[in-house]
Amino acid sequence: MAVGKLLALLVLLQSLMGAGVRSSIIGGGDAPKGRWPGLVYLDIKTDSGERKWHCSGSILNQKWIMTAGLFSNNRPQLYTSMWIGTYELDKPSERYMEVNLVVRNPEFRVTGNGFINDIALIKLKEPLEFSKNVAPVNLPKDDDIFDSSSECWIAGWWEKINVWGEKSNTLQEMEVRIVGQTRCEATFPDLSDNMLCAGSPAGGKYCCNHPPGDHGGPLMCRTASGFVQVGIMSFHSPDDCHTPDRFGIYTQVFSYMDFIMTYIMFG
Repeated sequence: MAVGKLLALLVLLQSLMGAGVRSSIIGGGDAPKGRWPGLVYLDIKTDSGERKWHCSGSILNQKWIMTAGLFSNNRPQLYTSMWIGTYELDKPSERYMEVNLVVRNPEFRVTGNGFINDIALIKLKEPLEFSKNVAPVNLPKDDDIFDSSSECWIAGWWEKINVWGEKSNTLQEMEVRIVGQTRCEATFPDLSDNMLCAGSPAGGKYCCNHPPGDHGGPLMCRTASGFVQVGIMSFHSPDDCHTPDRFGIYTQVFSYMDFIMTYIMFG
């Protein structure tokens, strides 16, 4: 990696990680247990073995987890464990899984205030056993259309009230709205067709991801056959979370179906 890009990444990581393992989403409430069986809690450590932060991911099948590319760096040793079937962080999860392989999209890169191609796949050492609280997410199909009229949700472990540092041990959920590309591009000039915005145009209700806690978590939208994972939480506005026109930016899953299917089918 060139020196300039490395410095940009370090600056961005510093701004995102300044508060260690604190969480990242304003608003929402307790999710009913079992409502999001595809959600995974990723416990991550530094190269020295110190527990530094966490992020989220989603179950693709019995062997593969999908998350964002920022924290992966293709190094499975960074992941101490995958918490599967987690509802309350201070209580046992259904399973704790070890990581065998991490594959970050080879075109992942840092932009001025975010990331491009921010997606990674994680292969587990042992296959998962599915249950009521552990199940794969559904992926988008060619004819699925999602826009501001779609019912969409995010879920993870974050603040219950609008005060930084007050993390919830119980799984939270929040309904958000997809924002049109034109409006989002006005805030994020680097937005590509492989990304989308979601949140509340009124401000104060979206995944700020500052500091990171649920980076890599799924954006789920309802279809006639159930919820589909439309996005992966990538980054946020560098400005105040509570102001209008400040949205969460998500990697658009459908744009990476070839990358996903290559590994989960043949990897």
